[in-house]
Amino acid sequence: MRTLLLVLLTVFLQAQDAFLVKPYLQLGDAPKVAVRERLDLMWHAEDRDAVWSVEVKQGRGWTAQAAPSFRRLDAPPLPGHRIYRAILRNLTPGACVPYRVKRDGAVVFEAEAQARKAGTHRMIVFGDAADGSKEQASVAKAVAAQKPDAVFITGDLVYGRGRAAEYRQYFFPIYNAEEAPLLRRVPFLGVPGNHDIPFAKWTDASAYFAYWSLPLNGPALKAGALNAAPVTGGIHDAMVAAAGPAFPRMASYSFNYGKVHWTVLDSNVYTDWESPVLKAWLEADLKAAQGAAWRIVALHHPLFQSSRSHLDDQWMRPISPLLEQYGVDLVLAGHVHNYQRTAPLRFKPAKVGPRGKPVEGTFSVDETFDGRTATRAKGIIYIVTGAGGAELYDPWQTDAKASWQPWTRAFVSDKHSFTVLDVEAKKLKLRQLDAEGRELDAITMTK
Repeated sequence: MRTLLLVLLTVFLQAQDAFLVKPYLQLGDAPKVAVRERLDLMWHAEDRDAVWSVEVKQGRGWTAQAAPSFRRLDAPPLPGHRIYRAILRNLTPGACVPYRVKRDGAVVFEAEAQARKAGTHRMIVFGDAADGSKEQASVAKAVAAQKPDAVFITGDLVYGRGRAAEYRQYFFPIYNAEEAPLLRRVPFLGVPGNHDIPFAKWTDASAYFAYWSLPLNGPALKAGALNAAPVTGGIHDAMVAAAGPAFPRMASYSFNYGKVHWTVLDSNVYTDWESPVLKAWLEADLKAAQGAAWRIVALHHPLFQSSRSHLDDQWMRPISPLLEQYGVDLVLAGHVHNYQRTAPLRFKPAKVGPRGKPVEGTFSVDETFDGRTATRAKGIIYIVTGAGGAELYDPWQTDAKASWQPWTRAFVSDKHSFTVLDVEAKKLKLRQLDAEGRELDAITMTK
């Protein structure tokens, strides 16, 4: 017994010493559901040579994966470190696959990875999260208790400047904690918000592009180009180098999960989705997804919302006719730190002014949809799910229905919460849960 305890203690100490950031899962550049799935496994370690390897358990034995690669990030205040990536290949769709990481031949980490499911699945969505608050940790634990198959974050991934140092402090320790071991088990996906883009004076800002691994099928933008995330030469060089091909292209992308097609849009102020390049990509992506059972668009800045905070941040509204044309079912956003749900909407823009000014137009509202007995929506339902941990906005509006827009059907701004999507081929159930797992809102949509 004593010998076993010593062995376990040795393995634990080796694991503690091995990682600056423990292994976490990403979808990687794999936008389509495949017969044999793959996931990217990433971790951060000190900038010194070591022999790393990754194995996946298949049957009774362990199968070695291709040798990990790494990129180096040296952007103060963090010491220079290595961002490792290994690909877990040949995974059975929907399977929970044991994997382990070795350093210099010794096992330093073990967990199970949830491979992408081809059909029914649970996706959890929230935004505006990682600020180090106790509410962030509570939401993370509640999300883990729901046993998601994947997690999507609707922007403002980490506060307050999207910096590597902030990820180290506020993001990875919370979402990969022993009490909420999410990142090691399920892939996280996300979109950059206004707190995630480069900030001029911080050399480690915009760490999203270096620390995440997501599909690279978005608009073919290059650094410094129109509509691309801005960088400052001489300040952000290390981050751009560590990001490799992900910068700036990974800001927008699309992917399939089960029978759902997700279109993910960078909605920050430097983008113009009415520009020919971006609009052509968006239309082509939605057109190619017509075979999907469900179509979801995710971005940071909401098109329609009732909160007094950010009320005039409406610059994404002009894309709504295109989304309607190609049958988008849901639009998920953050930015506003609360939860909101609209009735099914159609919107025809009439007057588009400068950024930060209202976008006027005419609404068509499906008044019959209630999500219980009438479940076929005539229009798009817009969700704000920005209550993932940061300070809540406008809590007084929860009970002040007179302050809501006439097409708002649910508004919870006094509780931190997250969205649970249980998706089948012909049915999608949306529930909003608080940090205690209590249901705040629920609708069912059917085809």
